[in-house]
Formats: sequence, structure tokens, C-alpha cells
Amino acid sequence: MANTNEEQDKEFENFLKTLGDFIREKRKSRGHKSAETFANSIDMDEDQLRKYERGEIPMTLKTLHKIFKGLREGSENIAEQLANLSEPLIEKSDKPLSTEQITHVKNQVKKLNGNEILITLRDEDIQRLGKILIVGFTTVPKNIFVQKVGLLSRSKNFNIVFSIALKNNWIAMLYPESPRRHDQKYYTTEAGKKVLRLGKAE
Repeated sequence: MANTNEEQDKEFENFLKTLGDFIREKRKSRGHKSAETFANSIDMDEDQLRKYERGEIPMTLKTLHKIFKGLREGSENIAEQLANLSEPLIEKSDKPLSTEQITHVKNQVKKLNGNEILITLRDEDIQRLGKILIVGFTTVPKNIFVQKVGLLSRSKNFNIVFSIALKNNWIAMLYPESPRRHDQKYYTTEAGKKVLRLGKAE
């Protein structure tokens, strides 16, 4: 039961970060380029709003309703929006990375691992690296990563790409104290999510 609770805690943490990303993007799309102006418009402390946007703290339903109202999202949309956020994001791994994302991932690999590593990776490998990061938005075992990148079993190239993601701390183990445990699972870190966001500003 303890392991299940730990996994649920990690998934809830990922959900809070996804919700925070959603609020930040909606806030910007509504014309509030800074958290301060939006916080003032809904009578909320700016620091508190930033913590919500970073997924650092949970919020009450009353607070969520207040934020959605400020974003001009009707109450009838809250349930639908939350349902969309709660859906396993591994389904989105079927969508290929955009040209901009591919370029950004390559730049990050070059920056952290060197050009000698980058030139060994094919465009197909870069796509698989991106898919690994998307799949990891939901905490899953390694075999799910293999399936979602379109392979029947692990390959040398998959292991290389997966190792790069681990080395760069773009994905992490759910149980780092026991790397070889049979039920080990992995998830995408905040650093990994930023790789797909093209350096999104605060």
C-alpha cells in the first residue's frame, strides 16, 4: 500500500504541475503577461498565484473557481477542463514533435551531452526522445515507453535515447533508492517538460 501511495503522490504532483501550466498559458492568452496583473485582478496574492502556476501547492475548489472566473472560463467548463488535464498524456505521444521542438531538443542534447553525441542520433531518435518525455507525463514502467515509441522490444538505439533522458534528469525513477526493483517506474521531470516547452518564460 505504501508503494501505491507513493505512486499516487507523484501522479498528483504531476497533475498539479500540468494544472499550473494550463493556468499560466490561459492567463497569458487572456492578456495578462505577468502574474502580478492577473493576481491583482482576482484579488489574490501574487506569490500564491505563482506557486499555483508552478504546481507547488494544491488549491481548494473555491480558489480554482475564482481563478477560472478570472480567466473568463465558465463554471460549466471547469469539469471538462479538469477531465482533459487528468487524461493520461501518453495518448499524445502519437503526435510527432514539431520542427521547432525537434530543433530545441537537439540544441539541449548538444548543450548537455556534446555535439559528438548529437551527431550519432538520427531524426527518428530525436522523435523517440520527445515521445519518451511525453509518455513520462504519467508515471509508467519502462515497457510502456518502449510500446509508445513504436517498438516491439527494447533496441540499442532506444536504450541510448532513454539513457540520455535519464542522464540529463529529463526523466527520473519513482524509486531511485532501488534502481533494479521489478516494479520500477519513471516520470518526466520539470526539466524534461521544459525541453518540450521551447524555453517557455515564467
